[in-house]
Amino acid sequence: MSTFFANNLSYLRKKKGLTQAEVATALGLKRNTFSNYETTHSEPDLGTLEKIASFFDISIDELVSVDLSKGGLVAYKEDENTENLVNDSHIVTSDKNQLLPPVEEDMPVSVVGNTLFPYRRFQAPKIITVDSQGEENIIYVPVKARAGYMSGYGDALFIQSLSAYRLPGYTNGTYRIFEVEGHSMFPTLQDADRVIARWADISEVRDDRVYVLVTRFQGVLIKRLINRYHEGKIIVKSDNNQTGEFPTIVLDVEEVAEIWYVVERWTRQLPGPGEIYKRLVNIEAELAMLKQKMGQ
Repeated sequence: MSTFFANNLSYLRKKKGLTQAEVATALGLKRNTFSNYETTHSEPDLGTLEKIASFFDISIDELVSVDLSKGGLVAYKEDENTENLVNDSHIVTSDKNQLLPPVEEDMPVSVVGNTLFPYRRFQAPKIITVDSQGEENIIYVPVKARAGYMSGYGDALFIQSLSAYRLPGYTNGTYRIFEVEGHSMFPTLQDADRVIARWADISEVRDDRVYVLVTRFQGVLIKRLINRYHEGKIIVKSDNNQTGEFPTIVLDVEEVAEIWYVVERWTRQLPGPGEIYKRLVNIEAELAMLKQKMGQ
């Protein structure tokens, strides 16, 4: 990563008049983690980098590649109100959660690496919650909350109304728990299963992996994807498609609001014994009956 990142991080923070602890809390990070970014002792992953860029209302390319203290590619947007972020009325604090203020709508960018593409950048989730220790929670989205989530994923009060959990081992990104509905992904996923999913940018989507899509018109989809974002498309597949009940769908990228990569499944339905096991049981039964007949 360019050495401009650490300098830019310090520059932008001071320009907003914030301390390291205040910015770290707003981003859902530990203060020493953010401090290490500024001192070049460590570097953020892509998801955290996206959050930082969104927080400072700047592109990732400018954040890591341009010396902003000497003038950037675009003018830095000053906040109309530069009061301390901790006292900002958009932040809701309680014993359970602390909510971050919503950011601007998704902004289009035109550079992916060194190649020009007219593609839409997906910002990190607009609202996250953190516990009293500053650790980011995992929001649970049950089936009954899906309709609300489609319109309320950027609404602090709606997100606060959902259950939030802390789980060990989930510290390298922003996570959500979604409940599965229906049998379109059988046998991979069954009705009422829960999946833990990590936020992903569209450029990170890998072909034939399972993701949660929050779409603007078709609801929350848990499907297997084929990524053609350079062509403005996402191909959505169901595992249970032998009868044609769940046909493949081609979505425009503009229709997708959020993408979450499924990393784990929770299920209440234990699988039955495999076919080989069943055959062994039958053979054992037949042998037992044969021995009985021979002994008579």
